[in-house]
Amino acid sequence: MNFYPATAFLRHLLTARSTAGHGVHSPFVFDFLTQVVRGKGDVLIMGEVESLRREMLSDRRTIRVTDLGSGSTVNNGEERRVSRIASVAALPQRQAALLSRIAASLRGVTPRGDKGPGPGDPGIILELGSSLGISTLALALAAPERRVVTIEGCPELAAMARRNLLRHGATNAEVLNMEFSDALDRLTGEGTEISLAFIDGNHSGEALKQYVQVIRSMGEEMIIVADDIHLNRDMYSAWCSLAAPATLETYRFGILFCLRSLTPGRYRVRY
Repeated sequence: MNFYPATAFLRHLLTARSTAGHGVHSPFVFDFLTQVVRGKGDVLIMGEVESLRREMLSDRRTIRVTDLGSGSTVNNGEERRVSRIASVAALPQRQAALLSRIAASLRGVTPRGDKGPGPGDPGIILELGSSLGISTLALALAAPERRVVTIEGCPELAAMARRNLLRHGATNAEVLNMEFSDALDRLTGEGTEISLAFIDGNHSGEALKQYVQVIRSMGEEMIIVADDIHLNRDMYSAWCSLAAPATLETYRFGILFCLRSLTPGRYRVRY
């Protein structure tokens, strides 16, 4: 039995701070904490996201799942029920809402250090790990003016995510059925710039470091969100090794602020 997540949760509670922003020296991170982390999400957007979640939780179909990475510690078979995938692999409601608020904070702007947002930027929102498209929907509806590219290695999941996104109005989202590294190579070759990346797949530390390295080369300024950083010791060690002017750690997310002119700092908050 893996006791690491439980011990990691206790360690996080002992070292984390309030989301009120006390002791945060970076004006940008302070605003991010108070306005995004503690902010209120769009009720209509989250209503749509949770509607999709309920659909998937009630879906009794069985599909053949192909795991190209380390995959889930729970879902390790080939034949899986859609409802089971939705219950154990989909991003929980609270984190989906935070991810949506992060995407919305980029709306029409690009971050510009501690001075706050500057003029618009064409960078895409990238997601590694579409699964059923629940987190993708939260990203796409929150930033409808941006192109959202989500990568899924499993053909059946990619097809289902594509249908789910179209049915729920995410016309700005594109699902690529590719292995993550191949997709990153393709996007890099096309000169694609990234403003926000969400990494939620292949939960190994080495993979996380490799993905972040490539993503950071695809734009001057961006925010990178890594999911499940406390899933195992390998993931957390990799997260701690990643460098950025400022980082923010919740229990589930690791957030890298790859922005110019930020006051350096590594922050942990109870979220």
